[in-house]
Amino acid sequence: MQIRTDGLIIKEKLVSEDDKLVTILTRNFGIIRAFAQSVKNLKNKNFSSTQLLCYSDFIIFKGRNKYIINESYSKHSFWSLRCNIEKLALAQYFCDLILNLIAEEQHHTEDILRLILNSLYYLSKEKIVPKLLKSTFEMRILSMSGYMPNLIYCSNCKDSGKKNFYFVPEVHGIVCDKCIRNYRAVKIKLTESVLYALRYSVYSEFNKMFAFSLKLERQDELSAITESYILKCLEKNLKTLDFYKQVVIN
Repeated sequence: MQIRTDGLIIKEKLVSEDDKLVTILTRNFGIIRAFAQSVKNLKNKNFSSTQLLCYSDFIIFKGRNKYIINESYSKHSFWSLRCNIEKLALAQYFCDLILNLIAEEQHHTEDILRLILNSLYYLSKEKIVPKLLKSTFEMRILSMSGYMPNLIYCSNCKDSGKKNFYFVPEVHGIVCDKCIRNYRAVKIKLTESVLYALRYSVYSEFNKMFAFSLKLERQDELSAITESYILKCLEKNLKTLDFYKQVVIN
């Protein structure tokens, strides 16, 4: 059986001298792992279209236990990201989040594919500050994966009219300053601009989610919040995030 789809290579692994196993975030079939045979050979027709961070059209043979790429055609390569260690580290972190949040062969991943393609485009063109891009991607991918936080009203008293809120990863949302004394878990006080940025990244229309700005010191606050929420939802650290932060610091 053959299937046709487009998708982004989000992971690759050598399985022999010439072959590799690639993980593809597809539009129609979710995440699939497929063998790309003899693609280490520069003359192979699938060489360029099966590289990491390449967006391609695929014709894939689906067997009983495995997928094999028959043909592939590159639509867009984010090769330039591999020439900058900071950008590459952030791109790999995005891919890692998808691998940890999206089940294999889960359907309805078209919007997730669109999200990472847009994010990689903005990253490669330097159209958005990387720290803002990262935080927005984190909150959006979590929301699309079933972890949408409550950012509208206090998770305890349900009052939306309060001015001062804290973000509490434990309750997947915000808590007002009057109710926060009841929580011993991690809590981060929100400034008005950071709360606005969180709401915008989660609730705005898809094509507008990156259309906001934030002062440098507030970007650090936003990043601390989104990373704490990632940690809560995944319940583990990601090595790709640790590496990205190490690269940025150095």
